[in-house]
Order: sequence, then C-alpha cells, then structure tokens
Amino acid sequence: MILLLFLNFLIAGSDSLLVKSREVADFSNAVSVTTDGKENIYVLDAGTNQIVKFDNKLNYLKRNGKQGWDEGQFDSPTCIDGSSGLDIFVTDGKNKRVQRLDLELNPISILKTNLPDFTADYQFNTPVATLVLNSRELYVIDGDNNRIVIYKDGRNPSGIFGDYSSGKGQLSRPVKILKDGKNFIYVLDKELKTIFRFDNLGNYINRLTIENLESFTISGNTLYMFNGKEILIYDLERNTVTDTKILPGKISKKKFRDILVLNSKKYLLLEKNTLSLWQEN
Repeated sequence: MILLLFLNFLIAGSDSLLVKSREVADFSNAVSVTTDGKENIYVLDAGTNQIVKFDNKLNYLKRNGKQGWDEGQFDSPTCIDGSSGLDIFVTDGKNKRVQRLDLELNPISILKTNLPDFTADYQFNTPVATLVLNSRELYVIDGDNNRIVIYKDGRNPSGIFGDYSSGKGQLSRPVKILKDGKNFIYVLDKELKTIFRFDNLGNYINRLTIENLESFTISGNTLYMFNGKEILIYDLERNTVTDTKILPGKISKKKFRDILVLNSKKYLLLEKNTLSLWQEN
C-alpha cells in the first residue's frame, strides 16, 4: 500500500498554491477543530478549557466552557467531534469522560466508563477522540489501551478493534478518527505516521503511510493528508492522489495541529493560537 501511494504521486494532477484569506487569533492552546451539519466551525481550546464557535466565514458566534469537572466544564480536553452533524462530542481525558453537547454548546450527557458496574473489558480511562456513525454508534479512541471501543446509542458497549486481535490493523498511538461518505473508518496513528482504514465493523482493510504526516481530514470520499508543507488530496474510490495544495514557503514552517476542509474549496488550518482560512490562488 505504501508503494502504491508513492507511485500515484507520479500521476497526480498539477500542484496548486494556497493563499490565506482570513485568520482569527483567539486561542490559548487550540488542539482540535470540527464542523457541524450547517458548516459552523468549532475550535477546542485546551488552554482555556473552552469551545469557540464560528460560522463558515470565521465570524465569531459564541464560546462556552471553563476548567472543572461539572457538566460543560473540561480539564485540558484533546478533541472536538461534530461528525453526527447534530451535536458535539468532546473528549475530556483528564476527567476520564466524553461529553456530549448541543450545537449551542449546552451539555446534554456524559459517558464515563471507569465505574464499578460497567463491563471491565469496555472501560476507558483516557479517551482521546470520538466518531459518531449512523447517528447512534459512538466510537471512542481508548488512549490507555491504543484501541477503539464502540458504544451503541452512545452508552452500551458493543465492540472493540485496533488492538492486538486486529492483526495488521493493530494501532500504536491513535489520535484521530474520521469517516468517509460510505462509512468506512479512518484512524490516524501518530507514532506510525499512518492512516489505518477499517470498515464500520472494525475489520482492517488497508493503510496509507506518508512521510511527515501531521494530520488529516475527510470530505465526502476525499481524503486530505497534511504533512506540514502541503496537502495531498487522495480519491478514496480511485485510490489515487489527484492533486496537491502547497503552502507558501515561510508559512509551511509553522506548527499546525489540525486541518478541516469545507466544500473541497476552503482549507482551515489550526495552530496553537490561530485558525486560518485558505483558498486556491
């Protein structure tokens, strides 16, 4: 699979230069960015333990949250997930839980599994990231055991994958989980610099490995892989790289933490203190 990816670079489309059209500098320690079904944008700021909401043009809408252990409060959270389109999930690992909020950032419920009456095999202490599939199933990256745990209806455990029983699909340090338009699942392994592909039952399919892989995002059936200098656009149906979006030389030396793509035309890049919107020149 690695060889296939590099060969496909040779037949990729022409490169395009991205230019910055807008930037917001409103964060202490931003770690994750997501969007909802209306293309509103949500940034998780672990430094202030807040969620900041913008529209798709980066106009400020609202913020909520503070440090603590009550509902709607966080302690250095790691990931924000709007994959259901209808609500927001925040992995709040130091509080050993996943919080669900509505799109106005009001708390709805909490999933906490390190409890005496919870099935031991499906417990997590440090959730890292989440994904919602079919509006009902919550997939949680269990950072202590480097695996994915599935919870039906967001609370009832139903499966595990990515551990030693997954064979070639065994994960080393998973940090991000996304889905494509056909509900295949993709997991970024930070240690291996690899994206693992599974079906929605957790069966391993294949993997993509590129040099210096930092983060990735998916829009429809297109995978966008970011290596810190350029964005490689990979068609998941054709299994080929179709284009490369290049950042200006000076900008490419910055440390970006996350990436989000809207309508295949707007590229959002998250740094520690800023979120920037990029488009083709």
